Amino acid sequence: MLRKPKKKEWVYLVAVALLYLSGVLYVYVTDLSFTALFKYGLLQPKGVTGAEARIAEIPTSLSWNIPQVLWFIYIKGSAVLVELFQYWVVGMFIAAGLVVFVPWEKVKQKMGYGGFKANLAAAVAGAVIPICSCGIVPVLAGMVQAGIPLGPTMAFLIAAPMLNVPAVFITAGILGWKLAIGRILGTFFIALSVGGVLSYWQRKERLLRRFIKLAVTPNLSPELQQFAFKVAMALSKNPTKLPTEKLAPNEEEKLYLLGEAGILDRDKDGLWYLPDVSEAKVDVTGACFVLPTGDVQLSLSQRTRRLLETAWDFFLQLNYYLVLAVLIAGAIKVLVPTNVVVSLVGGKALSSVLVASVIAILAYVCTYVEVPTALALIQKGMGGGATLAYLLGGPGLSLPSIVMLSGVFKPRVLMLYVGLSFVGCVVAGSIFNLF
Repeated sequence: MLRKPKKKEWVYLVAVALLYLSGVLYVYVTDLSFTALFKYGLLQPKGVTGAEARIAEIPTSLSWNIPQVLWFIYIKGSAVLVELFQYWVVGMFIAAGLVVFVPWEKVKQKMGYGGFKANLAAAVAGAVIPICSCGIVPVLAGMVQAGIPLGPTMAFLIAAPMLNVPAVFITAGILGWKLAIGRILGTFFIALSVGGVLSYWQRKERLLRRFIKLAVTPNLSPELQQFAFKVAMALSKNPTKLPTEKLAPNEEEKLYLLGEAGILDRDKDGLWYLPDVSEAKVDVTGACFVLPTGDVQLSLSQRTRRLLETAWDFFLQLNYYLVLAVLIAGAIKVLVPTNVVVSLVGGKALSSVLVASVIAILAYVCTYVEVPTALALIQKGMGGGATLAYLLGGPGLSLPSIVMLSGVFKPRVLMLYVGLSFVGCVVAGSIFNLF
């Protein structure tokens, strides 16, 4: 049975519904293109074709008429949500499938904490699996909960929107193979750098709650489920924090395994606790969403039901970040005029590469849309290095994407991702200008 949303979750659920309906109704009433709305998240007149169809949008001129500007932000944000929502829902089900059907412990045993080979394999997988940046966030959450280490998970996150096979061929066909090869090399440099640091952090600290926010039950073996349930019962009593010798004598490694699954956490004094129980001060029944219940086997119908429940849980947890992200995307579309962008990214100077990297953050660019957008900027004078920086950062490093990722990762992981990705964009663009 699907759980009932909490009060805040109802608010964001209603907000998603209103935004979606607003976008669809606006396009219907003003006789705009439904194809542009659902494919590109654009409010576009009918009849636009070619590369222009990916970037053309109705004008929303800036003025001191604040209510009008806010309306433009709202309606353009709603258009982004309509395009994004289909990928968002698919991503929820992929994430839930990873949690329910992938054996967490087997993945953990095989991949450990990641490393160069695992990170490289994940980056290659991201390059060949065409998951748009719009749907990557829930998939990412499912990968983490399925036991895939943070290093490979982040390498996949970076490679999937920045570098997938269709995007490479679109880049080569429209912008040339030099930029396509630069995009390949730059993406792998960023993915392996971020993945390598995260693999080191996770190997050092082990406890998943140090890195992520989401609370979903991973697919544990029957033995570990029973152990988790026993530990949960012990920690649900007073005191709610216990040392290893009182909680599970001689089984500290198993406790760490639960910590790596995100079920337990440990404070600076070495005391184990249930994060959602002790921090939220609720009884153990409120933690059933996080803790295994002791069931040893699930039939296919039970797994299917749990898949639906898990997808619904992901959806409710991430709706706030979805609403915030699309409103930010709408604001960027209205408040960042293209002529200002063009005036700052021309030539081969380092400053143009830096500005292009910043623009990649301060823009909402769904995968496959960044290439025609870059072409339009090139035709107005954007340099090669700045173009490469924009191609690398646009799909995965935009502010709306970062907002959505903040629903999964804790601040230091997010800062690592943004910081190294930004530096990687600048380095790649600067090197490209040398050639």
